[in-house]
Amino acid sequence: MCGLVGVVGTDDSAYEAFVALMNLQHRGQDGAGILTVDTKRNQFNVLKGSGLVENIFSERTFRTLKGPASIGHTRYATIGRRDPNLLQPFLDSDTGIAIAHNGNIVNCYELREEILTVDPHAHFATESDSEVVLRLLTNALKDTTPGVDSVFAAISASMARLVGSYAIVGLVKDCSIFAFRDPNGVRPLFLGRKEGTAGGYAYAFASETVALDYLEYTCLEEVQPGEAIYITPNGQVTRRILARDTYSPCMFEWVYFARVESEMGGEAVYKARFNLGLILAEEIKARGIEADLILPVPETSRIAAIAMSEALNTPFRELLIKNRYVNRTFILDDQAARQEAIRRKLFPITKEIVGKRCLVVDDSIVRGNTALQIVKLIRQAGAKEVTLVSTCPPIAHPCYYGIDFPTPSELVANNRSEEQIAAALGADRVV
Repeated sequence: MCGLVGVVGTDDSAYEAFVALMNLQHRGQDGAGILTVDTKRNQFNVLKGSGLVENIFSERTFRTLKGPASIGHTRYATIGRRDPNLLQPFLDSDTGIAIAHNGNIVNCYELREEILTVDPHAHFATESDSEVVLRLLTNALKDTTPGVDSVFAAISASMARLVGSYAIVGLVKDCSIFAFRDPNGVRPLFLGRKEGTAGGYAYAFASETVALDYLEYTCLEEVQPGEAIYITPNGQVTRRILARDTYSPCMFEWVYFARVESEMGGEAVYKARFNLGLILAEEIKARGIEADLILPVPETSRIAAIAMSEALNTPFRELLIKNRYVNRTFILDDQAARQEAIRRKLFPITKEIVGKRCLVVDDSIVRGNTALQIVKLIRQAGAKEVTLVSTCPPIAHPCYYGIDFPTPSELVANNRSEEQIAAALGADRVV
């Protein structure tokens, strides 16, 4: 679940990619990279680093990252964990194209073996599934000059072999950029336009609309499932649907990953989360559950908690205070790291909780780490009753498409009823 950006048509393309990645930092905090083409030297320039975007790039960075087109990536590791060699974008200098990828290629190891069987001299520098995608594209582009038709043909041939989720932005050495999305549209990708530096238009791709909004791109629209888009440095845009299946966007974007300012699938994330709160309120009423307070687990459940408060006429209180310097716990490496981060992340205002029946609203219950610790905190603060409310249905089965819960045994809802989940988390009930 990474963050992508591609920019063409502005002299500040690398800087705009940097600003976009800052607005996509929530999508991955393992590392980031920006790649551009220096037209004066006729070469690619790239800078990558581990950690947060603001710690990798500085003002000095953009003295060397020059060019009218750039692509960028902020990484959330699902393969290879924190290996710095896996930081993107990935570049093939021989073909003259680079890509950045968000998603998971389920058959990447099978494809890797096929490529090595056909060409025993082929070399993979990493274990990344994204490098497999790049190799499929470059193999299809052998003996041709990358251009709109040849790149579309390469994408179409690659789509026919790829199984999984992928939103991809790419850069060609002539400063064209391209993007494409898997036939099910699992991972998000958006296109925007604004006035360029030379009187024409600048274009940008990004994983979320918030990144484009911040850079004042307008005419925002979603890249369609199975669609490929190619944009030349002079602003010529070519779009083709190369493959299409059932539109199946990732629901976890709405409940957790996406920023609340973004839109997904034509729906405002804010509105979706508010509506989830209203639906939960009706369920609370139907079950006859009463409470004195509604507490959100910061940050992503706040909107749903506000909606519940209004619908149930129950006071909304911010009583779990977040340490803003602890990053998102869901995307840390292992259970121990997540549990320690949770312990440092939240602190209850005890005097407001003592003796109260609390409705605690969270965006989701996945492994149960956060929920278990939060219920324990609220119990220790003296709550009379703890009802844990989740805007997401029970996640009882693994995901292989770019969200890091691939093992059934780690999911607290796997093979458990609601009552059993509540018992496992120490709550009076779970809704």
